[in-house]
Amino acid sequence: MTYAIRRANPGDLDALYALRTEAEQWLAAAGVEQWTPRWHDHARGLIRDSVHAGETWVVEHQDDVIATARIAGPDRDFWAPDDALGAADYLYKLIVSRSHAGSGLGDAVIDWACGHAARRGRQWLRIDIWRTNAKLRQYYESRGFTHVRTVVVPGRSSGLLLQRPVDLRTAPAGIHLEAAGEKQDEEAPSLAELTR
Repeated sequence: MTYAIRRANPGDLDALYALRTEAEQWLAAAGVEQWTPRWHDHARGLIRDSVHAGETWVVEHQDDVIATARIAGPDRDFWAPDDALGAADYLYKLIVSRSHAGSGLGDAVIDWACGHAARRGRQWLRIDIWRTNAKLRQYYESRGFTHVRTVVVPGRSSGLLLQRPVDLRTAPAGIHLEAAGEKQDEEAPSLAELTR
């Protein structure tokens, strides 16, 4: 199956809010204390801002947004200049609709993000996740991410840093993402853009 992936636009905001709310509810039902409703309004603002900044991507199927991810610069609370910041793209807020959970779509989004990073001259795809979410850590490590270090920042629950080489692919055969309406070989942003 081939899905279209494209940059999100303001017309996608309601679908993105719905994906986030669905993820919050699913996590709460699973007993995972992450993305709890107390962060709901703050999350909506971050989603809106990242769409306007051109950092959010959406995956569509039959005109429905079924997955999203954000690719942006490093979170400077966690990643430092010694980490060779420009050698990586940074993946945030990967969400797959529960209607497509277990299909391998999340793996396909990660593979696409690796390919996107490789076209921009990067060596790594990096993430930071909640330090206490063992299942999420296991999910990413089973997809080729390795632990870099854990950083504790007061007031932040995230800080478990992972990275994966951009040439690794783990999506099941038969699932592909195709960029819609985007130039495939984007120019790499400057270090100043990466460290904002």
